[in-house]
Amino acid sequence: MTVAGDVRAFLAAARKELQIIRRYPLNYVGGLFWGALLPAVYVLMGQAYSGGSDPRAMRAFAERAGTTEFAGFVFIGYAMYMWLSSVLWGPGTSLRREQIQGSLEATMLTPVSRLILLFGPGMSAIPSMLFTFVVTFVTLWIMFGFVPPLGSLFPVVIIVLVAVPAMYAIGTLFAAGVLRYGEIGPVVQIVRGTFVLACGITFPVAMLPAWAQTGAAVLPPTYIVSDIRAAILQSVALPGLVGDLAVTIGLTALIAALAILLFGYLERSARRSGMLGRY
Repeated sequence: MTVAGDVRAFLAAARKELQIIRRYPLNYVGGLFWGALLPAVYVLMGQAYSGGSDPRAMRAFAERAGTTEFAGFVFIGYAMYMWLSSVLWGPGTSLRREQIQGSLEATMLTPVSRLILLFGPGMSAIPSMLFTFVVTFVTLWIMFGFVPPLGSLFPVVIIVLVAVPAMYAIGTLFAAGVLRYGEIGPVVQIVRGTFVLACGITFPVAMLPAWAQTGAAVLPPTYIVSDIRAAILQSVALPGLVGDLAVTIGLTALIAALAILLFGYLERSARRSGMLGRY
């Protein structure tokens, strides 16, 4: 197929995924709990255990997190958690859904680039990502009176634009495993839990042992959530984030290349074993 044909196929794959999401709008109800109520519970628990606004507790937190705005710290972390979940369970398992529905083998017979099949469904995570961000910051404003500074808008937009390919690369890396192993739900659970612990999503990376901090340094979400917090909670301008953004772009290229190579290898293996038609 031509490049124009591949582009049409990519848009068609994205449109299909978005149409499926549109048919089930009640799925967003759960996002209100995960994006608003659950992190609020942790913030309120933290306030209770720290004695309200005890200066010693706030100083200890600021030394590790770089900010005293702990509600913002928690909510931004949970927004990242929701984004990671939507990427792993959405685009990351889209091939598995095709396999269960019996359409994966037929899809593989089309002449489009395999990159379309691997990266096209990633568009389905965009609506849930935007919904999560809106819920997060509206909740912060209503419940805790925190309003992000207007100057942080531009850096956050740039961070998100850089982060989108990184998150999709992670999702597609695990999507490729469907071709060989079928059900990858347990692996997704393990990976999501590992990222939550290692990437500073729920607590500062500085609290991890040295070896775990080294591992966190090779995971894109570590830089993404850290940079969003720095821009919103510490008013760090874009020039101060360029180094982290460059590292994120480099890691994205590496993970995407690994996903492409793994997908090609596993597709050949699945064709030999007949795994494409099994579920």
